Amino acid sequence: MIHKIAIFLLLFLGTFALGRAQNITLSGTVTDQKNGKPVEFASILLKESGLWAVSDAKGKFTVKNIPQGKATLVVRCLGYAIHQTTVQVNGKTPTLQIQLQEDNLKLNEVEVVASKKNDEATTSYTIDRLALDNQQVVNISDIVSLLPGGKTVNSSLTSNRRIALRSEEKGEKGNTSFGTAVEVDGVRLNNNSVMGETLGPGTRTVGTSNVESVEIVTGVPSVEYGDLSNGVVKVNTRKGKSPFIVEGKLNINTRQIALNKGFDLGRNGGLFNFSIEHARSFSDVVSPYTAYQRNVLSLHYMNVFMRNAMPLTLNVGLTGNIGGYNSKADPDQDLDDYDKVRDNAFRGNFSLEWLLNKKWITNITLQGSLAYTDKRTERYYNTSSSSTQAYIHTMKQGYFVATDYDNNPSANIILGPTGYWYVRGFNDSKPLSYALKLKADWTKRMGQVLNKVLAGADLTGSTNYGQGSYYEDRRYTPTWRPYRYDELPAMNNLALYIEEKASIPTSHLSTLEITAGLRQDMTLIGGSEYGTAASTSPRAKARYIFWRGRNTWIRDFSVHAGWGKSVKLPSFQVLYPATTYRDQLAFTPGSTSKNKAYYAYYTHPSRAVYNPDLLWQYTNQTDIGLETKIKGTRINVSAFYHKTFNPYTATTVYTPYSYKYTSQAALERIGIPSANRSYSIDQQTGVVTVTDVTGAQPPVELAYSVRNSFLTNTKYVNGSPTERYGLEWIVDFAPIKALRTSLRLDGNYYFYKGLDENLFAHAPLNQRMSNGQPYQYIGYYRGSDVTSTDYAAGASVFNGSISREANLNATVTTHVPKIRMVVSLRVECSLYAYSRPLSELRNGTRGYVVERGEDFFGQPYTRDARDKFLVVYPEYYATWDAPETLIPFAEKFAWAKKHDRTLYNELAKLVQRSNYAYVINPGRLSSYYSANITATKEIGDHVSVSFYANNFWNTMAKVHSTQTGQKTSLFGSSYVPSFYYGLSLRLKL
Repeated sequence: MIHKIAIFLLLFLGTFALGRAQNITLSGTVTDQKNGKPVEFASILLKESGLWAVSDAKGKFTVKNIPQGKATLVVRCLGYAIHQTTVQVNGKTPTLQIQLQEDNLKLNEVEVVASKKNDEATTSYTIDRLALDNQQVVNISDIVSLLPGGKTVNSSLTSNRRIALRSEEKGEKGNTSFGTAVEVDGVRLNNNSVMGETLGPGTRTVGTSNVESVEIVTGVPSVEYGDLSNGVVKVNTRKGKSPFIVEGKLNINTRQIALNKGFDLGRNGGLFNFSIEHARSFSDVVSPYTAYQRNVLSLHYMNVFMRNAMPLTLNVGLTGNIGGYNSKADPDQDLDDYDKVRDNAFRGNFSLEWLLNKKWITNITLQGSLAYTDKRTERYYNTSSSSTQAYIHTMKQGYFVATDYDNNPSANIILGPTGYWYVRGFNDSKPLSYALKLKADWTKRMGQVLNKVLAGADLTGSTNYGQGSYYEDRRYTPTWRPYRYDELPAMNNLALYIEEKASIPTSHLSTLEITAGLRQDMTLIGGSEYGTAASTSPRAKARYIFWRGRNTWIRDFSVHAGWGKSVKLPSFQVLYPATTYRDQLAFTPGSTSKNKAYYAYYTHPSRAVYNPDLLWQYTNQTDIGLETKIKGTRINVSAFYHKTFNPYTATTVYTPYSYKYTSQAALERIGIPSANRSYSIDQQTGVVTVTDVTGAQPPVELAYSVRNSFLTNTKYVNGSPTERYGLEWIVDFAPIKALRTSLRLDGNYYFYKGLDENLFAHAPLNQRMSNGQPYQYIGYYRGSDVTSTDYAAGASVFNGSISREANLNATVTTHVPKIRMVVSLRVECSLYAYSRPLSELRNGTRGYVVERGEDFFGQPYTRDARDKFLVVYPEYYATWDAPETLIPFAEKFAWAKKHDRTLYNELAKLVQRSNYAYVINPGRLSSYYSANITATKEIGDHVSVSFYANNFWNTMAKVHSTQTGQKTSLFGSSYVPSFYYGLSLRLKL
């Protein structure tokens, strides 16, 4: 039904676009307000129509064929404050004289926090350069703390943090960081082809000194954006003419220095920007030898051709990073152990934007990008053993006996050395992603209705050219199998989309804006069983502007609402889990006189299970907001509801199998002295033969027993839906002009519920039956507490969690333009923090509350239970003999207690129990707060100094937890940042 409504809106609104444009031309000149000199390469945009121009060397510009009516004119240029004004476009529109103010602290208004965008029909925020400088951002993920209710983290590069919008990065189901898209100048930081994780991209390779602004879309994005399920972060770097800018940052754990410059090549040669940055960050100031380094070089070229006719803008960008860390020189490392990480990256992009401004088309844009990452970890560590150990390297099924490395270096199983030695291992990952996009828009006005149609197509792809894990010397290689990433099929995606926006005036003050779009994705995975998969993403949003700039006590008032579906493509971890090898000890001979034991193993490879029912993860987003300005106080409120369907989840598949086991007891009375024995095993049958190397005794086949166990394999499935909703607000009070001081209150309320009700298998294969055989039962549990795809769903007491929190931040900013200084004090408060694990089902009972930790029977679990132990039964169990027959567990377990004590004891091993009574209690923390202070001072036009101190009073307060009944000090906790400070210096030369 939603699809039909979206298509109907597109067709219906499209009928308004049949009118012909009024051939009105708008001209003007852009100059520097300070000295009156013309400003070249200023971009002039008419926001409603999408028409644009770029000023020439004389500061002049011309925009032709403009639809008649009111238009919002936005002028941007690097180094200047954004100029925005409303013009009435008609035949009498005069030549515009636009004066730009330098972007510095002499401006009357500055922003040191995230500001809400008031020109979109969804919730989005912008963070400008001053806010980044004032916060001294080192890792781009730190910007999340500037959002409503955000909490400060001490900026560092030692951890590769991820961005997760409107959620918590850790401890929640739904892969939220994986669904958050991050782009730098239109280049998507794609993490799809990274093996071993299903997370969003790390951001520490992105240089921050060259960032001009960041836009964060937390609401419903345009259908132009795909392969996401949790919002978009768009990072924009500096582009334009600028002086040499030398920047240095220093805090407790990080040192950074950067050089930026924008050149005007003259004579229509365009603009060239470059940026060089070096950052070094360590986690322990006492031992600063192991430090992560980032060395970024960014180059960008821009030019505009045919400025006075049909302007064509060319942008080309190249960015490279050489980074990583090496602990080899760290004297605090054990012996000669060290870890080395290579974290190099390359990004290239181009775009051509052509303003055709025809009756049938307005703009056409072609974009291309390439992102390549070279990640290699090296670990060098010492190990030891007093006896030989079997190192299994076989990739074939069968029985194999260990062999001395010197006799056969390529043997399926080799004997490891004895004594002390070093192992050097590597993991090589080289993900590559590309994108090619073509889009066009068409803007027309008929009467008072302005209509804009956007249509486009994009082709994206991901692959990995890495070698995977490997070792330097096979002699010292522990049990391991190669799994080369460069042999995995690439994943490509072709998308088509269309979106239409209509602005319909309903009165001389009010306007209704309606946007509806549809995106169709086709995922192509050649060479894979998944083949081709299709997904559809409809999105719609609307905004009603009651009035703006009205001369009453409510000056502005508007509301918006939107709904959209966003689909997230799977990661390579989900598509291509590695083959599982089950190695079972098949023969245990005694040690020889040289202390060698030639063990034999049975190996069974199990290829990852293809899931034909696997669906792509997606999120339905609902976003509602209100914006108003009351007597100088601006209020922004946004409410959201996100429900994520089909989150990627790992499970284990168990398959019964048998193998032969020969114990040392079979060697008794065989008549061959141990010194003369040679062992061999039949690869197919598993029969062990002992041969007398002297030939004095005939070969002897040893007796064996048959053991039954289970093969394990990984299968990715879709988990249960997760829910998130919340409220965000920003209140900017009218400034106190006499004190040059303003107050902002921002905060959020956030609710999360993740409850898994999938039925999955789990067997405690580390357990033994009472007769010494491998464990013979499989439990089928309803739900798991796993929140990451790195781990398969396993038996657990809890199958989800619920959390609520309310945060409030108060920011007092004093800005004195005359002395070019801004100081802000930010108090961050946690008003309410509640969380508790869950062990429940929508229908039925999952867990039982017991009084003692050793009990197995109790009352059904409810949320009212306190300070009790919790036991969880599998819903069913199956036996090795009949794995397809699922037997209800609770009934059989109760029966076995009375009638079959042996079965009861075996089934009891499938029961999960909590270790402590308090874990089922709800956890509510008492409120707490911390305070940060930042200051920026400009000394003339060439020098700027910033200082910040987080948690500057180093709070020692305690918080009380209702879960444990204990109080915990905030000092050294994760609730507030530790006392931290930093200083930065910027020189404009």
